[in-house]
Amino acid sequence: MKGWIIDCYPDYDQDRMVLWARTESGVERLEKEFVPEFFVSSSPERLRSLPKKLRMLGLDDCSLERRRTGLGEREREVLRVPVRHYADLADIARTVDRWGGYSDYRLFNVDLRLDQRYFLLHHIFPMGLIDLTEMRSMDSPFRHQYRLPPLRESEMEVTVDAHGIPTFDDPLLRVRVDDVTLDGGEESVLNEIGALIRERDPDIIYTDRGDDFYLQYLTRRAEEHQVPLHLGREGGERVGKSKSYFTYGRIVYKPPAYKLKGRMHIDREQSFMFSESGLYGLIDLSRLSGIPSQDLSRLSPGSAISAMQVNEAMRTGHLILWKKNLPEEFKTARELVMCDRGGFIHDPVVGVHERVTEVDFSSLYPNIMVRYNISPETLGCECCPRSSRRAPGIDLPICERRRGLIPRVLEPLISRRAAAKRLAKEMPEQREVFEQRSKILKWVLVTCFGYTGYRNARFGRIECHEAITAYGREILMRSSELAREMGFRVLHGIVDSLWLSGEGDPRALCDAVQREFQIPLEIEGTYRWIVFLPCVTTGVGALNRYYGLLRSGEMKKRGIAMRRSDTPVLVREMQGEMPLLLARASDAHTFLEMMPGTLEILDGYISRLRNGEVPLTKLVLTKRVSKLPEEYVHFNHSTAAIRQLESMGFRVPPGKSVRFVILDGQSKDPWERVRVKELIEGDESYDAESYVRLAARATVELIAPFGWDYERVGRRLDLSEGKRV
Repeated sequence: MKGWIIDCYPDYDQDRMVLWARTESGVERLEKEFVPEFFVSSSPERLRSLPKKLRMLGLDDCSLERRRTGLGEREREVLRVPVRHYADLADIARTVDRWGGYSDYRLFNVDLRLDQRYFLLHHIFPMGLIDLTEMRSMDSPFRHQYRLPPLRESEMEVTVDAHGIPTFDDPLLRVRVDDVTLDGGEESVLNEIGALIRERDPDIIYTDRGDDFYLQYLTRRAEEHQVPLHLGREGGERVGKSKSYFTYGRIVYKPPAYKLKGRMHIDREQSFMFSESGLYGLIDLSRLSGIPSQDLSRLSPGSAISAMQVNEAMRTGHLILWKKNLPEEFKTARELVMCDRGGFIHDPVVGVHERVTEVDFSSLYPNIMVRYNISPETLGCECCPRSSRRAPGIDLPICERRRGLIPRVLEPLISRRAAAKRLAKEMPEQREVFEQRSKILKWVLVTCFGYTGYRNARFGRIECHEAITAYGREILMRSSELAREMGFRVLHGIVDSLWLSGEGDPRALCDAVQREFQIPLEIEGTYRWIVFLPCVTTGVGALNRYYGLLRSGEMKKRGIAMRRSDTPVLVREMQGEMPLLLARASDAHTFLEMMPGTLEILDGYISRLRNGEVPLTKLVLTKRVSKLPEEYVHFNHSTAAIRQLESMGFRVPPGKSVRFVILDGQSKDPWERVRVKELIEGDESYDAESYVRLAARATVELIAPFGWDYERVGRRLDLSEGKRV
């Protein structure tokens, strides 16, 4: 019997792995025996005495084996410790670590996912076709064209009878599943949901905010009415925990994962992976990473690339260190100055420019890792102390004898993304499939660079991060030199992109750079005109804030208010109209002639604001909460919204967003200052001048290079402290 593994998870009660397989005719539930194990490395004396201690914990079948405990290392003797009770694995590992005083023992393979271990043991992967009888793979995760399982999909929408923000205590009003709406008495609806799901038997259930609220809400209401409700193919949903964490300079809130058994639940509103790539991209990355699609939809691209690195390391006989601690090597002050630098930056020339070409390296940093063999074990290796390959400005040899782990993982991903982009053009009937795969791989390749310098990454090492950026700077500087030699002027450059003006041949430049570095340089776009904007505080060119008109007629915008998620709809609409007006300009001269028209657009929106003609729904601001409520010192709009919600019994964790309308920007009373979106009655008066100032700043963003700063625009609008309308 053949089928595709759509879900896999451990049964902690039976200590067995449960797999759900989609076949051509239905779904099969498989229960398989599997014994996870971890490994211990220490001195020979300690390793031989450790089994006696482990017998006290009921572990009798430990054995000595030879394994590789580090990348690039030779095999050494370690103790294999099988743990038959899944729930005990982490506790036993912590006990062993404590016995060694947290220093005498090094532990491996402790915190790996159980489904990942099982897949590796049997050489299978999720969403791959397998022989279910022999648990033998009939597929390859690296195939470009493969059969997908015949998945059935359903969409669920839950409506709560709530005034304002819904709570678990509010009654259920209705539930819609695809084209069927269930309403009537709450108990009746709860009974009918389960029956309808069993009848339709979907493999995937899509929700919006299902993790954050609605599936937990249904469970609570069912418990209150003592109605058995199972949205999965068997009872006992897998519910995780919520958390707030810091990543890439901001606090992010992750709601509790509400995963079903035997089906996939995908929360479209909360899943970054799904929103960026769709189902086809999610499935493709699931096959590559060995993480079931339902779990992967709640993880980051970094988790996927980390899983791929772990898979490759284990396939080549390596153990995975628990509690990795790889400190940065000592550097002199001079070495630190040379090494601790970022990517290439050429400050943009502020103002409007015409006939500009943007060229962009395809996956520059991943290509550098592959091209120059950058990996934790290849930098400063003992076998190549006189290596001719050294990162520019960093006196650290790179191995020339063996291929590193990171290049081995990345090389097929780079070629796979290039193939997906090519197949999207060659096979228009499957364009959506290949475009989604290309998008998800783009995010994985972007993330892989950051993980080389991430302290918690399993294979992170700061020297890798430094070597990559050193090569990147060298490549961009040399590319800029070639551009000048071929008749271009460099207007702007950042990390992997250059904006060029002049009479040179862009295609010839791309070919010359690719010949020299063997990394593709592509023409990203040609602009009729482009405006590089200044920083508000310094006046120098902002690195990633510009807008321009491409020859195709498309308007490209980056970093301005309408691109930011915290901008009210009204301001977004206003700022969106201004480039559309300017898009009529075919060159820089016409652009400057049409610039005063942006102020006329501003005048129209200001008039509507001051006359009270703007609906409250277009004035909602969204702000991300970065601290616990009690940690806020200053009273501002966001603080007022948080206090307002707290007074209603709602706790706002860091990383979550609050949405509100400004009622009186000067008030010290939370209820008078703002009104949280979910609590708006509809008859509130908004603070017109607060929004006038927001509109003015958004306008200044676009016209600042042409002599219009905030003070000048403010004098024109006669800004006042506040006016409620």
